[in-house]
Amino acid sequence: MTLHEIGEALNIPVKGGAGCAVRGLRDIERLAPEQPLEDGYLYFIESKNVLRRHPLCAERGAVLTTAGLADQFSRALVAPDGQARTAFIKLLKLFDKTPRFKPGQYPAVAVHPSARIADTAVVLPGAVVMEGAVVGAHCVVYPNAVIEPYGEIGEGSVLYACVVIGHHCRVGKRCIIHGGTVIGADGFGFYDEPGQRHKIPQIGNVSIGDDVEIGAGCTVDRATIESTTIGEHTKIDDQVHIGHNAQLGRYIYIVGNTAIGGSVVIEDGAMISGMVIVKDHLKVARGSIVMGMSGVAQDTEPKQAYFGTPAKPARQMHKIHAAMERLPELLVKVRRLEEKLGLEDERPASKTPLA
Repeated sequence: MTLHEIGEALNIPVKGGAGCAVRGLRDIERLAPEQPLEDGYLYFIESKNVLRRHPLCAERGAVLTTAGLADQFSRALVAPDGQARTAFIKLLKLFDKTPRFKPGQYPAVAVHPSARIADTAVVLPGAVVMEGAVVGAHCVVYPNAVIEPYGEIGEGSVLYACVVIGHHCRVGKRCIIHGGTVIGADGFGFYDEPGQRHKIPQIGNVSIGDDVEIGAGCTVDRATIESTTIGEHTKIDDQVHIGHNAQLGRYIYIVGNTAIGGSVVIEDGAMISGMVIVKDHLKVARGSIVMGMSGVAQDTEPKQAYFGTPAKPARQMHKIHAAMERLPELLVKVRRLEEKLGLEDERPASKTPLA
């Protein structure tokens, strides 16, 4: 495509070099400061900080940038201020190489006679669609994905390779579930009595709303009795575990390597960073932010930021961390004060020497 054709597709103006051919996109963060842009490729620059880090970026190549920075470049696609990110998303879609498949059931697909698959759906070789399962219009089911009995996949959803949708679980419209994720594994429920360990039957399911995306290698456990739920527009990163009976709301973000305990409630708009543990039966309130590597051991308050283990409000934790940095110095002062007051014999002996 030429720069002019891309501008027309994005519905934004072009400054200079309209006939220049664009072979693809490049990431400016991969360039060293002394390197210019590469001709024939398009870069995204929306910040003056990038210009300062890459002083030669205005000499060659072409950029998608904002109206406020357009004067810095000889060849540019110019997005209105405040709309550069959405223009960049549209640009990425133009160059997206995700495979497209013709509708239909491909050879070596195992489909039960009672399953219902829309004519416009794609079911690729090695997929398994079991008794009573439903695959909606325009869905794509990749190789070795399994939809167990009476599982339902809503219109336009994509199941990548080796995804498992457990029996009686429901996935909404336009969802994306990445490879190796299991929806509807048994919840971790057991009961011990002397000499015997009982498995608690998990007879519920998982219900996922519309426009949800779940990363690779995730697990969402089915409920013991009713449904583990994930609300619409929630986005979940790779390697996340959602425990049984959990109730996740709408527009939530959960970053990778996080574990959500059983029966946790996460309200709308919460954001949970990477490597977070949320203890079972807690509530993460609407709009809460839990920072990375935190352990949540109590309910949060709405629109508050938390971090640490156990997680506390961010302002409180900053004060605690500041005080801990002074702890060795304060211990020495206390020891000296006790010696002056003759109180050192009343304190339990310490095996740790102080500086």
